[in-house]
Amino acid sequence: MNQKLAEARILAARKMPYMTHQVMTLIPVERPGLNTMAVDEYCRLYFDPAFLEGRDLTHLSFVVLHEAIHVWSKHARRGVRLLGEKPAADRLDLWRLAVDAAVNDVLEQSGLPCPEEGVTPAKLDLPRNKSAEEYFDLLLQRAAEQQQQQQQQGESEQSSEGEGQSETGDEQSGEGEGQPDASQIGGSAADGQPRPWEDGPPSAEHPGMDEHEQNLVEAAVAKAIENYQQQRGRGSVPGGLARAAADLLRPKVDPARELLAKVKYAVGCTSGFGDFTYRKPNRRQPAGGALLPAHVKPIPRVTVVVDTSGSMEQHDLALALGVIGNALRSLPDPRGLRVLAGDTAVACAKNVFRPEQIELAGGGGTDMSAMIVAAAEERPAPKAILVVTDGYTGWPREPVGPRVVVCLTQAYMADSVPKWMDTVVLNPGE
Repeated sequence: MNQKLAEARILAARKMPYMTHQVMTLIPVERPGLNTMAVDEYCRLYFDPAFLEGRDLTHLSFVVLHEAIHVWSKHARRGVRLLGEKPAADRLDLWRLAVDAAVNDVLEQSGLPCPEEGVTPAKLDLPRNKSAEEYFDLLLQRAAEQQQQQQQQGESEQSSEGEGQSETGDEQSGEGEGQPDASQIGGSAADGQPRPWEDGPPSAEHPGMDEHEQNLVEAAVAKAIENYQQQRGRGSVPGGLARAAADLLRPKVDPARELLAKVKYAVGCTSGFGDFTYRKPNRRQPAGGALLPAHVKPIPRVTVVVDTSGSMEQHDLALALGVIGNALRSLPDPRGLRVLAGDTAVACAKNVFRPEQIELAGGGGTDMSAMIVAAAEERPAPKAILVVTDGYTGWPREPVGPRVVVCLTQAYMADSVPKWMDTVVLNPGE
């Protein structure tokens, strides 16, 4: 390995210790004539020895960290997801500006001075602490406004000069333009567009890191960021990196999807194959033969218990109606849904086919344990019980039989729910 590059990587790891794993797993590849450093989608760090010799270690350590953050932030995948496999040249240029501004903003927040040629939010006249996607949207909006101004200016010039058009006017904005020479602009880790000088997918001749290996490194760095921030306190890690690490370690789950999954699982695991009955004829009954029983598919029964005590506010009750709607959508037969509403006792009980049929009666104290036991004792017994509550309640001391899913409207009450119940937080951001 080039000695100066090795020293630059060590210095980079010292400046941002939590990025050490990502920095040290970059695979150096010498590319004379490249006149820069760049990283591809497979964690190969391409470098030109002449570029290294012309710069000090502080500058080079900044560039190494810049490239490492491109890889860890998965800017290649995000760029393809946003722009498509074959993006337009102008949109690709804006994305490259956006990701460079986002990365350099993070490095500047870490106290590392950006080289003069580096792109920063300040140079683009943009606010700080934004994601690459947010910078891209701002740049795209600015470009659209500038194009509109140019069109208005061109129309006014045409009206004053007549029908003539300049030779350079309309040709420059045509959609048929080719993309700029990617070989002169960074590496594919920034935008997902392969360069001619890159080695392509990993092989025996050209080692690289596949997606699985990169995911392991990504998780290790995220954990290092979290540990560093816990030891040094808030603000010790740039906000963008801290948020990304938290999202990676504890991804946000859509409560509606989670609830639907739990209801479907409960119904699917408990409804069974069905039964046979002689009350209705079998469709395959042979003429003059023995009487065959018909197969009856059971109706999966779900009971929703809604807390209507005084502590439940309007938005809590609105969430309850949303839960009922989700339960209806998840059931193969809506006849199986029953709703019990009340506070310390059942005040309203009915089978429903639409959320607006619900009467949320009650308004006194809270005792969901009595409501849950009452739901479990109904006949026919429900396969699952969904309890919509803010959590200010007592709970049954032991399992009641049917699967119980607690739908909390207040996230901070999650620890109060017994372990034998499933929990879905309807307001995960609170």
